[in-house]
Amino acid sequence: MNEYIKWGGAGIALAVAGAAIIASELLAGIASGNLLMVAYGVAVIIAMLTTVVIIAPSFRKNPDPVDHD
Repeated sequence: MNEYIKWGGAGIALAVAGAAIIASELLAGIASGNLLMVAYGVAVIIAMLTTVVIIAPSFRKNPDPVDHD
């Protein structure tokens, strides 16, 4: 199996799982009007999206290990 897909997929799965868990915190923050909880939830969602943007390009069939630009 392609190592990029195996470990990159695990990283994306953990990021998405973390965002899903924090979604309840975000919703509770919105319901209670607690801005700190909302800010924390939004920060986790931004971190998850950043993780996906960084890792997803390595899912190509044969990534070039020299191409790091």
